[in-house]
Amino acid sequence: MFKNKLIVGIVVLGILGILYYTLSGTPGYNEQTLKTFEEYKEHISTMQDSPIREKGTFDFFEPDKDWIVEAEFSPTIDNVDFQMDMTDSSKINAVIAGKGKFTKDGKEITFYVFDEGQSYLLPFRDLTNGQESYGGGRYINIPKVNLMDGKIVIDFNSARNYYCAYSYDYICPVPPKENALPVAVNAGEKNFIK
Repeated sequence: MFKNKLIVGIVVLGILGILYYTLSGTPGYNEQTLKTFEEYKEHISTMQDSPIREKGTFDFFEPDKDWIVEAEFSPTIDNVDFQMDMTDSSKINAVIAGKGKFTKDGKEITFYVFDEGQSYLLPFRDLTNGQESYGGGRYINIPKVNLMDGKIVIDFNSARNYYCAYSYDYICPVPPKENALPVAVNAGEKNFIK
């Protein structure tokens, strides 16, 4: 009898624990992403050598899990050098890690992914540029662990502006024409309003 009550008690405590954990406000994706946005704004505004020269308004699209995509990834056989244009008309040498491809809103989207050592870089333009987002395009740093079995996971909610969006003092990469996405990426950082 005591043993049965003990088992029932353990089961009830387990259920209560699960309910507590579920209802305790454990942050979901949207909350965590919004928190990341706030931390980013604080960091970029207060860091030493901040690119923010004038007071302005940071804004982000609402987090949207639909903009976490799993793209097919075709690596380059050997790292391929690519001459990436810069905003001052110079060029830098970038290394193409491979080509990504996914379908969104019925459109096939292809792009280059560049190898930056610790992570991959996806510089891109999309149909929001010059309106809701910075006209020069945005970028995403993709952790290398996001590449597995010929697929790469890209969270467009983590798209950020280059420093040129905040100040003309900076020289920034120009996303290559191959990375002009034919859709409106309503995710990530919006235009910085001075």
